[in-house]
Amino acid sequence: MSVAERLAIAPELRDTTLWEKPRDKDIAAEDLAEYRRRKKAVTAYLNGTSFAAIAKDHRYTKSQIYRMLERCLTVRPSGNMYGFHALIPGVSIAPYKRKSPVNPELAAQTKGLAGAFMQLMAEHEILYRYVEKHALSAGGRSATVIARAIRAEFLKKCAKVRAPNQYPFNTDDQGARALVRFIDRMREEHYSAKSGNEEESSGAFSGPLTAQPSGAQQLRPFEETEHDGHNGDFYFVIKAHGRRGEWVYTTPMRLWLLLLIDRSSRAILGYSYRLGSTNYPAISVMRSFVHALIPWEPKILTLPHLSYKEGAGFPSGIGPRARGRLIDLVCFDNAKANTAKLTMRGLTTVLGATLNYGRVRHPIARPFIERLNQSLETHGFRRLPIGFNPKGPKEDRDRALKAAVEHAITIDELDQVIDVMLANSNADPHSDLVNRSPNEYIRMWDGQTVSPLRRIEDPQEVARRLLQLEYIKTVRGGGESHRAPYVELWGARYTNDVLRKMTDSIGKKVRIVVDIDGDIRLIRAYLRRGHRELPLGILKAGPPWHLTPHTLEQRQIVRRANKVEKLVVKPGSDMLQTFKHLRQREAGERKSAANQLAKAGKISDPPFPNRERDAKDRVAKKNWIKLK
Repeated sequence: MSVAERLAIAPELRDTTLWEKPRDKDIAAEDLAEYRRRKKAVTAYLNGTSFAAIAKDHRYTKSQIYRMLERCLTVRPSGNMYGFHALIPGVSIAPYKRKSPVNPELAAQTKGLAGAFMQLMAEHEILYRYVEKHALSAGGRSATVIARAIRAEFLKKCAKVRAPNQYPFNTDDQGARALVRFIDRMREEHYSAKSGNEEESSGAFSGPLTAQPSGAQQLRPFEETEHDGHNGDFYFVIKAHGRRGEWVYTTPMRLWLLLLIDRSSRAILGYSYRLGSTNYPAISVMRSFVHALIPWEPKILTLPHLSYKEGAGFPSGIGPRARGRLIDLVCFDNAKANTAKLTMRGLTTVLGATLNYGRVRHPIARPFIERLNQSLETHGFRRLPIGFNPKGPKEDRDRALKAAVEHAITIDELDQVIDVMLANSNADPHSDLVNRSPNEYIRMWDGQTVSPLRRIEDPQEVARRLLQLEYIKTVRGGGESHRAPYVELWGARYTNDVLRKMTDSIGKKVRIVVDIDGDIRLIRAYLRRGHRELPLGILKAGPPWHLTPHTLEQRQIVRRANKVEKLVVKPGSDMLQTFKHLRQREAGERKSAANQLAKAGKISDPPFPNRERDAKDRVAKKNWIKLK
């Protein structure tokens, strides 16, 4: 039924005073003018204004008016119309429906799976009914708990209707995360439709937002901060040395830039970035806080025409009293990396900070970080040859892609560009700071205030603790193989001389402490005995993870590649070196191999024995054969 027919059958739909309306403060500032123009055009049509007059006054054609009206009259799952909410730029009112099947020839896929799970449920009603039965009768249990309970039986039912090389069996996690998201969405739609008011069920209210500051001028530096990740509007190509010293190039990539900003001074306290267009993990969030703690030093710049401004830098490196300063409050959005165990434990336990999670899809609760992201894009990254406007024409992206290929850079050069641009931002004057820069404002505040400050003497130690995780593991071993006791973690078996001799500890629990951004070949373990713990010292990883120093992120990348290709480890080498040599050999012909090398970061060579030292050790220090 067309829009005109619907309005003829139900003329009461023309009464826009009954339509749901969003609040202006809930719409992004850059989208507010466009929303108001759309609203006036639709209202004018419903009041009888001709299409010619609307085109002249509001610059919308007849087809555009009908399209906007169709969106406004679309019914929500709760039974109400979207109304003027559908006119907000960027708002999606229809769920994505996948049309093409998942390629069955690719194993352990992690990309190109948008809408695959919904497609699976739409094609097989028996799967949908099985999930629906357990999701809606689980009471207050979380979607994660429900998915974990039904996943085994769910995969058995999938095996009856899908081949082993079809979705979800050809994915990295066999649809585990998609199942959790589907249960969440199903329960949300069910209970919102049951209550009859989707806005009330989602927790809408007319009061002030929880994370909105009451007044930034009343705050002191480091008292309240905001943190957010932003997908940069620029492309770049990473170049690195291949196996024989030649240059190998990645495909054009983007990155996530994570920033920590102070509300009082508008200063960027710390940052980190994540290569690739996929979302960022918790480790990237913690790296931005580590960067804010460790005293900053300017980088050695090798790119021409790249330089720091006068007064540029980060507070930890230019303010004597800003070194080692601790943050009191951090305002986050609800990204999974921000609610992860590593983030919450590190910031609350180690730093003693309070975490404030704003409402979903309401960036106005974090105005300073959103404004900073907009300024960096408009006046920073988009002005680079490799920058582009995501809302601009396709030719703009093509130009940026071509420039990225022509101006390939190394990882070190990318670090220089990002560091200089953010450090220079801290040297720009702000009208709200009486034309002082953020760095000048912090130095002025620290020079005048006598209030006690939360500081630490050893930022390096606290930064190391921020990147630690603890696990409770069971000691394995024994049995028919009579294997010595060991602890298994992330696909590696850890042990040492002390644990090998403790055969009576098999089956008991140990507490593991891991520095996930350091060398995870070495972990610290404590054997639990009642309320006491017996230190076991440092456990070392066994083959094939024992030679090359590596982080948790590097091991995950290599394990994922091994799951797909079954890497063969040569004697005297290990998994990291096998992965590195294989990707270097393939990088010349396959750029996806160069992409994996760039994301894995620097993989150092294994330590080789010192032959001169070994020769000296083999020579006896005293004559044990008497010569006559």
